[in-house]
Amino acid sequence: EYFKMLVDVFAPEFRSPKNMHLRNFYIIVPPLALNFIEHSISCKEKLNKKNKIGAAFTDDGFAMGVAYILKLLDQYQEFDSLHWFQSVREKYVKEIRALAKQQSVQSASQDEKLLQTMNLTHKRLEVCLQEFELLYFSLSSARIFFRADKTAAEENQDKKDSEEESTKTSNDLSNSSSADPLVK
Repeated sequence: EYFKMLVDVFAPEFRSPKNMHLRNFYIIVPPLALNFIEHSISCKEKLNKKNKIGAAFTDDGFAMGVAYILKLLDQYQEFDSLHWFQSVREKYVKEIRALAKQQSVQSASQDEKLLQTMNLTHKRLEVCLQEFELLYFSLSSARIFFRADKTAAEENQDKKDSEEESTKTSNDLSNSSSADPLVK
């Protein structure tokens, strides 16, 4: 109920005509996510080095914030229509397969430096893919908190239905109590 309350309070303001500049917010989520992933990988690499000067890492709630804003703006369907995470996954899998194929061809040439470079590239691609999948899972989990399965129209209809139900119930109770005499 707490998350629903947060959405109910701020959604009208975010969806108001004065905030029309946010109507395409879902389009900037992919570049924001790219930046977040690159920063996340950079921070994790600094933590693994011996010289940890300037090393800090925190999961700053990026996925939760994106899920919340997409819900406030009722843009889950638009964001999903981008199929962005699926495209990113396909891109990395394709690059990893191409690199593996190239590695198998190059392993016969015995060029040690090239093989080391390919191994580092392979590792980097795997790390990027893993970070994107972690972000995808975090965003999917965060969407559950904000009932991403329902659009604003569906939520309004549910609210109307529950209000009608409570009105009907209270009318039924008042009718039944007036018809039944009280026994003292």
